[in-house]
Amino acid sequence: MRSSIGRLLMLTAILAALILPGRAASQSDLAVLKSEAEAQAESQLLYDYLTRIARDYLDQREREIAAISTPAQAEARKRLIRERILALLGPLPKKTDLKAQVTGRLEREGYTVENVVYQSQPGFYVTANLYIPAAGKKPFPAVLGTCGHTNNGKAAAIYQTLWISLAKMGFVVLSFDPPGQGERMMYWNADLGEPLPPGTTTDHSLSGIQCMLTGTGEATYFIWDMIRSLDYLLSRPEVDPQRVAVTGNSGGGTQTAYIAALDDRLTAAVPSCYMTAWRRLWETIGPQDAEQNILPFIGSGLDFGDFAIAFAPRPFLMNLAIQDFFSILGARETYAEVKRIYELYGAGDKFAKFEADDQHGYSRPRREACMGWLGKYMLGLDGPQKEPELTTEWERNLWASPTGQVLTSYRDAQTVASLNAAYAQKIMPAPGLPNSVESLERWREELLGKVRKLTGFERFTTPLNLQNRGSIWRPGMSIELITYDPEPGITLPALFFRPDSVRRELPAVLYAADWSKSEDAAGDIAALAAGGRPVLAPDVRGKGEGARLSGKSGPFQDWLSRDWALALMAFHVNKSLVGMRAVDLVRSLDALAELCGDRKSGMTVLAKGSAGVPALHAAALDNRISSVIIEGGLASWKAVVEAKYHRGQLDNAVLGALAQYDLPLLASALAPRTLVLSNTSDPMGHVLPLEQAALEYQAAAHCYKILNRSQNLRFAIRQEGLEVLRAYSNALSE
Repeated sequence: MRSSIGRLLMLTAILAALILPGRAASQSDLAVLKSEAEAQAESQLLYDYLTRIARDYLDQREREIAAISTPAQAEARKRLIRERILALLGPLPKKTDLKAQVTGRLEREGYTVENVVYQSQPGFYVTANLYIPAAGKKPFPAVLGTCGHTNNGKAAAIYQTLWISLAKMGFVVLSFDPPGQGERMMYWNADLGEPLPPGTTTDHSLSGIQCMLTGTGEATYFIWDMIRSLDYLLSRPEVDPQRVAVTGNSGGGTQTAYIAALDDRLTAAVPSCYMTAWRRLWETIGPQDAEQNILPFIGSGLDFGDFAIAFAPRPFLMNLAIQDFFSILGARETYAEVKRIYELYGAGDKFAKFEADDQHGYSRPRREACMGWLGKYMLGLDGPQKEPELTTEWERNLWASPTGQVLTSYRDAQTVASLNAAYAQKIMPAPGLPNSVESLERWREELLGKVRKLTGFERFTTPLNLQNRGSIWRPGMSIELITYDPEPGITLPALFFRPDSVRRELPAVLYAADWSKSEDAAGDIAALAAGGRPVLAPDVRGKGEGARLSGKSGPFQDWLSRDWALALMAFHVNKSLVGMRAVDLVRSLDALAELCGDRKSGMTVLAKGSAGVPALHAAALDNRISSVIIEGGLASWKAVVEAKYHRGQLDNAVLGALAQYDLPLLASALAPRTLVLSNTSDPMGHVLPLEQAALEYQAAAHCYKILNRSQNLRFAIRQEGLEVLRAYSNALSE
């Protein structure tokens, strides 16, 4: 008893010393990289690493495009582009009855507007406006009008202006709300009368993360809506099917480029304020919201120019803003590349660019350029076209649904998230669990093969280049500031807590922080070291000292990720944050072994929050880990896909994972080693009851039972204030 009290008093004194004013190991004390230049380089390190990979892919693609010298080779490229994009989108739905309804009609001078609702998939209601010329010879040429990121979608005045102008020229125009905009808010809160979370890009990206897990994408739903919208447009007797164009701005420019590459029914395309080059986009604003990323696009050998190449030799106008945040330099480079391909067809005049010296948006100069281009190639008109004086419509007049929101208008209305969840149910494999000790190892290796492939995990044996950058003394321990290289091109800053009195019978601990290695230095880490355990706490890539300042808006950081761009960049080049951070943790075991010298005992991993998913992967892939404690980790990817809301789950995502495995199945691969799942959380970060957490991990429990080690899979709730050595005493001693 006296011994226990003595140790407790000693630990209390150590922790008090760590947190007393003047004695605390502050954030600045624990920063490994002291100079501003080193700190800046570290914060850019993951970006630079991914940039090198991206450039290799883009360089290879440029060589392939440069080698095209005949129309036959161009045709082969077009087929390849379409095949690759369709493969990345995942399977498209089957065509079903559109069940189109005209719900209203507005008679205006020179044109009529019909408010239309149709279903691109059963229950996936599309709200649209059809602009029909009041006079002229039928059938009319037609335009599919795609909308940029406006909250009111098709009803935005800037888009109405172009649709009305085109109708007055003699075009039928179908403009529809994309998912997450206008009457189709996917996260509409009926009580508030507004979307939650706010913003169209947040809406797209919240469900976009769920789509990533199933191996599809938000873009899949946008593209299918466009295909079915073309079906509706071509079903109208007023429309000439031989003369159908598409145009849109910003996010609508994205949609225009997509459908141009994939649908042969189109005869002309005018994307506005979108076309650039990935090399320039990467260097400037980076990847945008979910539907603007078909993953892994760059790693599949594709770039912006491929959208236009796939459309050759049909008329294609790049409508550009010199002051756009989409790089004008990239647009000009893409223009030169694609122009050469069009010239191989003898159709150089059918590919052009228009530049207005203004900012992002479908401004009047670009609207008139679009009118002139479509007038030339679809109406046989010569010269520029001028926008007429006109009056746009009150938004409510353009509602196609009864309430102005499909989710409150139709009881069977589906969302991207609900359709994706239904798709997940179809693709998630039955566990196919082993039923004997003999079959378990074969099953484990097959599973881990899938894990390595999907995450992009690589095992490195390159020199760690471990360097000591200084040390801090604290009562009972020293804190060594170190760096090491888990793979060439990556350097991790880390803290190594070396107890004055090491208890060699206890395992060393690898501490994987939720965000920063120093955030718990005076808490759990100090307690572990005070108990005689060496502890290594690294900042894995993209976290702590390796984090960049994100340029994304508050809602993006609050709901999706602290650095949306880096996660998307990784996906674009066939990497994942989960896989790369698992590499960092596995190599941290190498560093820990080197730091501990001749230590013979095993190693324990203690992971917090968002470190839980990469830590689980690292443990499954490295048997040196004798026990794993994950506190506050995500329960499952299935839960993310099935949830209406989730928060901060982008970093946890692995593209297409749910078609192969989920986190509970991965946990099975750890059997018979000790695995403690504490404060296991739902997709919003709320702690699950123990019974529910255990229910999620039935597959893991099955494998532990086969090996007669059921007691090694544990579920716990760590109450606030409960000291780490008491909370996990058994696991920290094994």
